[in-house]
Amino acid sequence: MAHVAQGQQEVPDNLRKQLAVAVRSVQWSYAIFWSQSTRQQGVLEWGDGYYNGDIKTRKVEAMELKPDKIGLQRSEDLRELYKSLLGGETDLQAKSSSPVLSPEDLSDEEWYYLVCMSFVFNPGEGLPGRALTNKQPIWLCNAQYADSKVFSRSLLAKSASIQVRRSICI
Repeated sequence: MAHVAQGQQEVPDNLRKQLAVAVRSVQWSYAIFWSQSTRQQGVLEWGDGYYNGDIKTRKVEAMELKPDKIGLQRSEDLRELYKSLLGGETDLQAKSSSPVLSPEDLSDEEWYYLVCMSFVFNPGEGLPGRALTNKQPIWLCNAQYADSKVFSRSLLAKSASIQVRRSICI
């Protein structure tokens, strides 16, 4: 079974778990899966992701979740916060029966991950667009120092003090 976000191609249900295994095995802070949009021909947009970085505020006690589930839950919480902000919701807690994140709850690294959800890439644009166009993986080391034409999120990474040591687009 797979799920489809509005405007996106089908994404496998277990993708976030696969991203989690990969991220934890190399001790990265996050992984993002860029998916082809169904709204805009040839454009890549956020398909899914997994967050494994620093957490500023926990709304669910860590003891309530097994260690391998904490990142999965945080990834989902960040996605829900992004959707609510995108929809202009101001009273986030009123729409949910469980504790909900608010913008004040986020670390700089979480903000970076959340803002990345808004990025889209045309063919040949940024690392994801170039990897798609060239049909080859692209490795970039010390991405936060890269020119913004190469790594469009470098300025965002710098402003959030994020060290993007490696970026790979497959």
